[in-house]
Amino acid sequence: MKQLGIMVLLLLICVAPAMAIIDPLAVPNNRVGIHILDTSEVTQAATLVNSNGGDWGYVTIVLRSNDLDRVKWTKFFEASRKLNLIPIIRLATYPDGGTWVRPDALDLVDFANFLADMPWPVKNKYVVLFNEVNHAAEWGGQVSPLQYATLLIDAKSIFKQRSDDFFLISAGLDMSSTTNTSSTDALAFYRQISSLQPKWYDSVDGVAVHAYPNPGFSSSAASTTRFGISSYKYEIKQLQALGYPPKPLFITETGWPHDQPFFAAAFNNIWQDPQIVAITPFLLFAGSGDFARFSLLNSDLSPRPTYRQIYDLAKISGSPLLGETILTNTTAYSSGATSYLSPVMGLWQKIASLWASILGQQRLTVGQTVFTVDVAQTEAQREQGLSGRSSLAPNQGMLFVFDQPAQHQFWMKDMLFPLDFVWIRGGKVVETSVNVPPPDQTGGQPNVLTPGEKVDQVLEISGGSVDKYGVKSGDIVSQPAGERGGDYFGRF
Repeated sequence: MKQLGIMVLLLLICVAPAMAIIDPLAVPNNRVGIHILDTSEVTQAATLVNSNGGDWGYVTIVLRSNDLDRVKWTKFFEASRKLNLIPIIRLATYPDGGTWVRPDALDLVDFANFLADMPWPVKNKYVVLFNEVNHAAEWGGQVSPLQYATLLIDAKSIFKQRSDDFFLISAGLDMSSTTNTSSTDALAFYRQISSLQPKWYDSVDGVAVHAYPNPGFSSSAASTTRFGISSYKYEIKQLQALGYPPKPLFITETGWPHDQPFFAAAFNNIWQDPQIVAITPFLLFAGSGDFARFSLLNSDLSPRPTYRQIYDLAKISGSPLLGETILTNTTAYSSGATSYLSPVMGLWQKIASLWASILGQQRLTVGQTVFTVDVAQTEAQREQGLSGRSSLAPNQGMLFVFDQPAQHQFWMKDMLFPLDFVWIRGGKVVETSVNVPPPDQTGGQPNVLTPGEKVDQVLEISGGSVDKYGVKSGDIVSQPAGERGGDYFGRF
């Protein structure tokens, strides 16, 4: 009965063209991303990929067919919208007896219906159609190029019928696999699916690739073999040889299990091909287990050098076309004792506290918005402030902390962009000053600001942010639950 149902279903579905509405490479694009394992890690992901001048970076996360929890995933997408983060959703079934269950068209229907109802932050709904399908363990115990190619064609029909905004991406293949009883060489896999279903390529809008430093996850970033981080170039050549034109490329997995420098050279010197949309290293946090060596954080939550390598990358501010969904209440990602529903959220609260001491940063909730702030607590830090900086990323700012409430004066000396000032006392916003211009807009004479009443904290954010995020007098100012305890937040 199940097979008959699939055939009837496919006969009833109208075929829509596999064409994304928006070319992600036609607008400013922040290619830097990260792979995460849990929806609760979204805030930490945004802090990493939108650091150092970045905005609208990417996050890859797996959606399993047995995890279609509407409340959980709605909060994830809404949080991504507020944090300026672009999701890449990789579809998966679930493991059974040592292999992942092979998906079918009915699974695609469930995924498409579920994801079509989500409040995507950007117009393009990026969906990767499963993972390393040239491994038998990833495809029900047997590699089947015909079944996968047919599934791609089905996916085009099913997803595009629900929304033309679905941006379908083929699975990243394992370029280090050989052809044997449990796997198929990746280039041979491309040849086989192209021979069996030549139209498979028309069914996807982009191609996912995995670019690990093989062999042994230890090769130099400069390696040019088909097993290193340039392996995707061999995939591009194979597709071109099969007569397929270039499409947007997504490096959804790569990783470096060592502490030596790697990511700066990889991002700045190797992954420069113009068709690359996103690079999402695997992975932000693994805890213990098989993936621990690739984690950017150790099992004891201390940061590895690889985290800092990505954090320090010079990034750009992306400008994707936003989705049309209006956000609903997202307080579950903001504050309160019952905030994040995931059981691993306590780890992220500890991680945030750890990075506060290392980077001098904290997450700060103002009303319903979470900001990542540099903390100016000493006299020297307050004196320097934001002077000389060229910009602030959205949801970022500087928090000035004082021992005693007073009408502390601020001025715009050496500032290069407008600021909003949020004046705070006792954990509550008491006043705001908006769009204060820099000296080059006031004839070289810096503005001087004094609050109307005594304050013990002042938050500086980019001009226009107060209106953008609806910050107002009376808003509660706090750290996310579980992060309190730092000296300068002890009063909350």
